[in-house]
Amino acid sequence: MKNTLILLIILSAGVLAPAQIYPLRTNGTSLPKDSYVKDIDNELNAYEGTWTTSWDNKTLYITFKKIKYYKDFLNDGAYYQDLLVANFKVIDNATNNVLIDNSNIPDNNPKLYGSGIRKLDQKYSMIYTDKDLCGLVGNIRINFTDLSKNKLEWWSGLNYESIDKNSCYYGKQPFNEWPRPFPNKAILTKQ
Repeated sequence: MKNTLILLIILSAGVLAPAQIYPLRTNGTSLPKDSYVKDIDNELNAYEGTWTTSWDNKTLYITFKKIKYYKDFLNDGAYYQDLLVANFKVIDNATNNVLIDNSNIPDNNPKLYGSGIRKLDQKYSMIYTDKDLCGLVGNIRINFTDLSKNKLEWWSGLNYESIDKNSCYYGKQPFNEWPRPFPNKAILTKQ
């Protein structure tokens, strides 16, 4: 009876124990199921908020938000991770028309979401996927320009080869201009 009680206590402690927590800069390739890559040092908090920049007579407003995301697509290796998601709006400065606005998309289905801090250059890396712009995809890297953390260096690499040129309405225009949701390089200023 005593051994059964001890066994029940051990088993219930294992079930009730919190998931294993790892720091943000942990490589997520071999984590235990349901573990949590947590922003323990609050590195992502400084990115949160609305940022803006202008380019080619357009203004980009982008809002970054930190969320706890469950990477369930990894099946048996699924885990939680703190990451940034972003929604943005682009306005034509000449006409004040809104060209792109995805500011109301829910956090669990963003077009721009974080993948982590790169070991190579310590920049925060994000992935962009946009079915509404002909399936355009790309990579974004951001990092602070100084210790005040009020300016972000922005770099984007969009893959126009991913666009289905036969069904994309942009490709049918005589001038063959492809969608440009944001600049290649810019300095974003926190609002």
